[in-house]
Amino acid sequence: MLPVTPPPLVSWFQRRGIYYGWVIVAVMFVTLFVSLGFRFAFGVYYSAILDETGWKRADTAGVVSAAMMVYACTAALTGYLFDRMGARVVFTLGALCMGAGLILCSRVETLTGLTAAYGLMLGLSYATLGFIPHMAIVPRWFVRRRGLASALSLSGVGLGSLAVATLSAELIGRLGWRETMWWFGVGAMVILLPVNVLFHRHSAARVGLAPDGLAREPAAQGAPTTGVTVREALRTRAFWLLALAMVTTGICNMVIVVHQTRMLVDMGYSLMLASLLFGVLGVLRAGGGLVWGSLSDRIGRASCVLIICGISVVGLALLWVAALLPAEARGLRVTLLAGYLLTYGIGFNGISPVYASAVSDRFSGKNLGTILGLLDLGFGLGSALGPWWAGWMFDRYGNYGGVILGVAVCVGITGYGMWAATRRGARTA
Repeated sequence: MLPVTPPPLVSWFQRRGIYYGWVIVAVMFVTLFVSLGFRFAFGVYYSAILDETGWKRADTAGVVSAAMMVYACTAALTGYLFDRMGARVVFTLGALCMGAGLILCSRVETLTGLTAAYGLMLGLSYATLGFIPHMAIVPRWFVRRRGLASALSLSGVGLGSLAVATLSAELIGRLGWRETMWWFGVGAMVILLPVNVLFHRHSAARVGLAPDGLAREPAAQGAPTTGVTVREALRTRAFWLLALAMVTTGICNMVIVVHQTRMLVDMGYSLMLASLLFGVLGVLRAGGGLVWGSLSDRIGRASCVLIICGISVVGLALLWVAALLPAEARGLRVTLLAGYLLTYGIGFNGISPVYASAVSDRFSGKNLGTILGLLDLGFGLGSALGPWWAGWMFDRYGNYGGVILGVAVCVGITGYGMWAATRRGARTA
């Protein structure tokens, strides 16, 4: 097969010594900054909605649970569409769903209306703009530096969490949560549509490049191989271990996303400060992802998982103790919260690049997006269960102590599943 001539835009970067794969990483960073930055900052809106409406915590957290159920139901479809139609089509659809969904949410007046609007539209946007398609892109551009590229892309989530959470808290204080959500809906479309339509390309092979910026090769040599089929993946032990890890990862992530800000408000901190602390957790997520993504390329995915989950359990123990202390023990409580932010933020929050690289290592090929989507069905189910369960626990017992312990158990299960699936000598069938 004859070599593919790079398009003019790709050639423009190549002439300046810039491998276009890093442009793709930058586009993914921006997209995740906006889309998942908002998803992970929802706790700010959750607290404001509770204050305005007086709805029960479990019922209000059900808004996010509905979105994650839609996410779970469409995860595999999103991966399949990505494999067949490419990033520009899928991400354009996602940007439209996110913008329209936020605008619609800002105008509804009832819990049922908010659950329906947020659940359907934002659930679709989280699937089409989220983890699955982005991590399916990375192996199409990188092989040797896959962990680093994944980490740089996913750092947009952490930094976006800080920016969106703090900006949202400021705007909510001035405009209210409804107007703030409306402006974020408009902004999402203004930013995401042109960036993805203009700059995204599906793979290095389709533009005449080889992975990692090596010498250009014929498209047939650089194209993704057929690799593992979906049926073959489903028959492996590694797939089901990773699926188990994704269920518990979803519980952990979305419990923290939805309830941490409110928990800090309950402890006597202002919404602005609680949002800032959540944003700090996001920045540490980005830093941890960069550390673990690159380190896992060197020492292996399994070793990184053990370290990550070990320090994360320590962090949750610090949070549990801080939640038990009275307000008078301000100095000690601040110290414990700082320890929690550092350990859990750098630890479990940064596990995504390791997971993405582990799946790519096992199941790379043209069906990777579909396989990631099937695995993320578990993440969606865990993410739907976690926020509601945590709200129910608080409504029943009046505190988050049991929730924190439950999250620690889920961290341990995640660690076991990912370690067993990625360790050397692990059985794959």
